[in-house]
Amino acid sequence: MEEKVGFRKALSAAIVLGLYSGFMLAVAIAMVLGNKGLMTAAFLWGLTIVLCALILTPFLAVGRKRGLPETDATVKTLREGLSEFNEGVGGWRALSHVRGEGMGASVSLSHASNPLTIIEKALQIATDCKLIFRFPKNDPTLRDRTLPILEEKVGTSRIQRRTKSLTVVPEVVIDRSVIITRMMMLCPPLMVAGSIAFYSVSPEQPSLTILGALAGAILGMMVITNKGR
Repeated sequence: MEEKVGFRKALSAAIVLGLYSGFMLAVAIAMVLGNKGLMTAAFLWGLTIVLCALILTPFLAVGRKRGLPETDATVKTLREGLSEFNEGVGGWRALSHVRGEGMGASVSLSHASNPLTIIEKALQIATDCKLIFRFPKNDPTLRDRTLPILEEKVGTSRIQRRTKSLTVVPEVVIDRSVIITRMMMLCPPLMVAGSIAFYSVSPEQPSLTILGALAGAILGMMVITNKGR
């Protein structure tokens, strides 16, 4: 079961987002209205913080807690799952050929009689961490034979290619809390830039300031929801 963020961390994150977005809004108002708008800018800054805390906290609290699982736990699970392929002393063994490496685990395929079977099983076991498959020097064709299989199973975008290894990275999951955070971080500065740019064209038309802010918000949402992210 995925671990949730929780109320306290969600509230803290919502307040920070409110501080940031409220500050950007206050800057825009102060630049457009000058000294007359300082009180309004300060009021809206505080109001933004309160609204973010009240509105965003429930959404962020039920979001998935991000972060990689413990490497030791991943290695232990992999060793247990791959122990059925142990070949005894001098052959492939999960205890000696599966190790923790960085923020993931590495699987050496040296001395393995069924390397492709080991790779397939490892992919089934460790679905949420980085897996590094290291290939033996005495079989240079194994890497080339393995690459098409990995591309078929996980896709090309999740594979990092090296001369003597292939790394499979976890699938990136974009949940609701991530979208909210990106929106609150990216949209305010674009809205400020848009409102200032439109206001400079014709200062006597305040409606252009609002139109510029809307244009910045739309641009931010287009960037956030872009499938190429």
